[in-house]
Amino acid sequence: MIITDFKTNFHMYENMAIWEIASLDDFFKSHEMLKEIFEKEYKCSFENHKEPTANFVDSDIEVVHKLLDYFGDKYFIVFSNNNPEHALMKEFQDKKTINFGMDIYVLHPNKIYVLEMDKTKDLQKYDN
Repeated sequence: MIITDFKTNFHMYENMAIWEIASLDDFFKSHEMLKEIFEKEYKCSFENHKEPTANFVDSDIEVVHKLLDYFGDKYFIVFSNNNPEHALMKEFQDKKTINFGMDIYVLHPNKIYVLEMDKTKDLQKYDN
């Protein structure tokens, strides 16, 4: 999802939760099928992606973003400390548009965060 679309249509989403991802290893441990998706996307195994012959160039946040794009039934916004998506999350907190259940300003600088959500089934919300 494009973050600017979410900014104008946030009311169409529900069941929001924030993931805190300490490392790609932890990310893959949380969902075993992500390794299969990784191999499909990158044409190498996760275990071998750091070898010089793999020519792997994506950052950890890019990997998380690409892999989560494979899940069609959920919507995700991937962000980290002080990137453009984080700035939008701060704006939502300041305007009290979304209660994240945490202070979105206080993020660990070396972790990746994911806002996971479902598109609402309440058709009246589409009229706003």
